[in-house]
Amino acid sequence: MRFQDVIKGVRERSESQLESLRKVAASELGDRSDLIVGVNGSLARRELTSGSDIDLFFLTTNGDIESAAAAQRSYRSALEAVGVKMPAEGGVFENPLPIADLVKVIGGSKDTNELITRRMLFLLEGEWIVNEVEFRCIRERLIDRYVEEDLDEHKICLFLLNDIIRYWRTICVDYENKVQGGKPKAIRLIKLRFSRMMLYFGGVVAVEGTGELTTAHKRATLVSRLSLSPIQRIQNRFGRRADAALTIYAEFLEKIDSVSTRRALDQPGDVGLNSDEFKFLSNKARLFKDELAKLILDDFGSSNPVVRAILL
Repeated sequence: MRFQDVIKGVRERSESQLESLRKVAASELGDRSDLIVGVNGSLARRELTSGSDIDLFFLTTNGDIESAAAAQRSYRSALEAVGVKMPAEGGVFENPLPIADLVKVIGGSKDTNELITRRMLFLLEGEWIVNEVEFRCIRERLIDRYVEEDLDEHKICLFLLNDIIRYWRTICVDYENKVQGGKPKAIRLIKLRFSRMMLYFGGVVAVEGTGELTTAHKRATLVSRLSLSPIQRIQNRFGRRADAALTIYAEFLEKIDSVSTRRALDQPGDVGLNSDEFKFLSNKARLFKDELAKLILDDFGSSNPVVRAILL
């Protein structure tokens, strides 16, 4: 199957699921202005496969965590009742978050791993379920924080790029912690080397070329680019030159859509790492990384400020 067909297929599946989630939300939550409900993960990136679960998040506009948590429980139960696969309880998105925490805390000791994760995923892949207008306003407010009024128009949006780089390095380091105690290693490592790397690369692409623009134009460019999926950003930036990388990525999406592949990768510890499925995808991951590196070095060039920021 051509990679374009694979990508089109997962995108259409994702759009259908998003529409279903919005319908259930409209019925269960109504038109609540005090909440923003969104989704991250493969669904938000338009890469939904058969094994994907739904990574919901709730934000509160008025700081009423208790009310937001009750709404979250109600909505989650409604989705489970219609057969939507939800992640296990717990995790970084378990609790609703006040919008102020998402927007105001960037850097410093209060910027925890949880806040970095929630902020970066909101920007780089998040999609709305409830309260679209406010969702987009929050994205614009975040971009305004990263692109301050006095930023020299000749400079790229380095503050944002540094946070994207920091997030990528954080999840790479955290991998070792998350697989301790015999937990499945293979599935996490393959996702890190494909979907997480795609997310990171899509963030780098969003920032590239924001030099030589006015502050208003920098902000508008980021708003436009970050409203697209990582795959769309890469296609828009590189055109057919991205075909090799996307062909490999489509192979990953096809494989991860297979029940037998996911079962093999979900095996604990070194068992999953020794599976044929892991070895195949691990080899593909090396090729995928090589193709992304070619795009950066051949298209951006070594003198590009984005490349220099990644290196130093």
